[in-house]
Amino acid sequence: MTSTKTGGVTIDTATGVLRISDTIPVPIKTAWTMLTSRQHISKWWGDYVSIELRPGGTFEELWTAPDGRQTRAFGTVKQIAAPHLLEVTWREDSWEYSTTVHVQLRQVGEGTHITIIHKDWPAPVTDLVRGMLAKHYYGWRSCLMRLKNHATQHDATQHPVPTTVA
Repeated sequence: MTSTKTGGVTIDTATGVLRISDTIPVPIKTAWTMLTSRQHISKWWGDYVSIELRPGGTFEELWTAPDGRQTRAFGTVKQIAAPHLLEVTWREDSWEYSTTVHVQLRQVGEGTHITIIHKDWPAPVTDLVRGMLAKHYYGWRSCLMRLKNHATQHDATQHPVPTTVA
């Protein structure tokens, strides 16, 4: 079996496509702002991420690897259609290739369904690429969970639960 599906996650190891999705409890315009504004990105992803929101704009994420080495992911914005689509190239310092990260947003009731598709991995898919897909699955899952938690906290501050006084 080359495809594994669990909830909102699909990793197709034959074609090298990772797809992860979840619904966050805010309207699409708020979700877009959380996904793209520096003020929000720093709260759910970190201060080490920057993006210029225009076709051809730059993207960069810096972090310290487990071995203490400074590393980065970088790329350019390929497509942007606020508040529905953001697509960037993704490359890491040690890679000789670039991949594509495609982020789709869709209004679902009062929330927003977000799908991240990380594709264009080198073919044929080797054990090394399978390992990178697994690493990026955990990274994207963590990012999406932090974004969802940020949205939940933001929604709670915007719409506090009323308290009753007895």
